[in-house]
Amino acid sequence: MSTIKIKQVDAFTNEPFGGNPAGVVTDANGLADEHKQKIAREMNLSETAFVSHSDAADFKVQFFTPNAEVDLCGHATIATFATLYEEEKLDPGKTVFYQETKAGILPVEVIKSEGQVLFMMTQAAPQLAGVEFSSADIAAGLGLAAEDLLETPPMRVSTGLWWLVVGVKSLAKLMQAKPDFVAVEALSKKCGVVGIVPFCLTTIEANRSFHMRAFCPLVGVNEDPVCGTGNGCIAAYIATHNLIAIDGEASLTGEAGMEVNRPGCVNIRVSKTEGKVHAIKVGGGAVTILEGEMRF
Repeated sequence: MSTIKIKQVDAFTNEPFGGNPAGVVTDANGLADEHKQKIAREMNLSETAFVSHSDAADFKVQFFTPNAEVDLCGHATIATFATLYEEEKLDPGKTVFYQETKAGILPVEVIKSEGQVLFMMTQAAPQLAGVEFSSADIAAGLGLAAEDLLETPPMRVSTGLWWLVVGVKSLAKLMQAKPDFVAVEALSKKCGVVGIVPFCLTTIEANRSFHMRAFCPLVGVNEDPVCGTGNGCIAAYIATHNLIAIDGEASLTGEAGMEVNRPGCVNIRVSKTEGKVHAIKVGGGAVTILEGEMRF
């Protein structure tokens, strides 16, 4: 019988039961991918992260949804490095660490500010591409009408993971939307994305930049509460289309999770020069909510 130590960590929040929960295994050396997938299915969280030795970076990190391995996950990265910090597995003489992922070798910065510890991950260089589907088809999948969407066209965006980014005019419409998850899964598969991230520039909290939701039934998660890669893709989309004017480096804050009673926020840094977005960082705090052993 094998035994692994595992934690459940709420990311993008400093309050238990908020943000987005992730499973974290900080010693996955020798653990087969088959077992990682079964553990992720047993945890039944949007992602479970597995840390192992890397010859190319400080750590190798793999991310599994209940259904499949994905290249990158924002909230599980924050949860992972918060756990490594908590377990004193991060060199205290360093503030930047590198994780080897399927999206590349990416830095994670540890920031201590006003008694809090934040973890900021640099995501992969933003990529944007058009889609062949009509706004009406996309809106219908989200339980909305075409006129509910911004005139700026929906686009495929990746900062390490491809999402379909869709702007919505009304906060009320976005919050009340009831997606057709069968349609969202079919659209996601045809678009080559993990899911759809609709957003609105009107927010609940006055100091936030946008409100978002994340739907990804294709990988076994109908609604992800507070999605790190989704927030990164939305920030890249907003900056590319000048929905918020950015010249140089700017800080944005995405809010999410209210619709599923897991409120959280994502700190985002966008770097844009000569009209091109070239770097996205996302981060926040995290809270360990559960720890134990899994035997198999």
